[in-house]
Amino acid sequence: MKTILVDDMLLDLQLFELKCADMPDFEIVGKFTDPQAAIEYASGHVVDFALLDIDMPGMDGIQLAQALRRLRSDIIIVFATAHPKFAVEALKMKADYIIFKPFDREDIADVMERAKLLRRRQRKRIHFHTFGAFDMLVDGEPVKFRSGKAKELMALCVYQNGRPVSIHEIVENLWGENGDGAGYRRTIKELADTLRDYGAEEMFLRSRGSLRVRMDLADSDYQAFMGGDEDAICQFQGEFMQQYSWAEPMVYTLQEKKELMLARMGKHHTQGGG
Repeated sequence: MKTILVDDMLLDLQLFELKCADMPDFEIVGKFTDPQAAIEYASGHVVDFALLDIDMPGMDGIQLAQALRRLRSDIIIVFATAHPKFAVEALKMKADYIIFKPFDREDIADVMERAKLLRRRQRKRIHFHTFGAFDMLVDGEPVKFRSGKAKELMALCVYQNGRPVSIHEIVENLWGENGDGAGYRRTIKELADTLRDYGAEEMFLRSRGSLRVRMDLADSDYQAFMGGDEDAICQFQGEFMQQYSWAEPMVYTLQEKKELMLARMGKHHTQGGG
């Protein structure tokens, strides 16, 4: 779990890192005394878990937590404080946990265990594989679509990353100029039936003249890539939904972004606050 520590007291950061050094589930990717530096780091890198001091000069831990949640809604937030009076504010902000200073190794182990449990609960049933050939997995098993067109329709909606896809776009991409309403309606039903078979019908939203997929209910290699996950960046090898010609423009976009990300990682692979 990629973890950042933010505290204006450098000694507390070093103490926390020392006490969790032998906990292999946690990779401390950044230690910051400056909250703004933590935000800048999180905007370009995956951060799963943040331990934040509440009482800091300038931007306090509550404000920092709100900024981090805007960047990534599922980040686990744990506050550290020497002042119990801040506990109410932490609860209002919907923090995942709070730890009181001075903490010992047992306190840290408890925080880490709670963070692991929260992360497991957050794992999503649905995963889209987009690098290489497109596939959809539910509970780790590939979905068997009722037709190739139903699978392609799902891929097109995923390609739009949750944005509405108009009927015109769907017909043009899946059938070309010879498309008709009958093929569209049949494919919609096949996709809806497939999702219902897997208990995933809530993924698919229809509105007048368009469709969209709820990407907030799924994860994907593409989403991880765009979030700066180093493994996902390395996994992209120049192929994206390769069975569909309409997806080709994304390959060039991802190639350019990968080059920029690798350059940035080379410069800022290890970062701390000052």
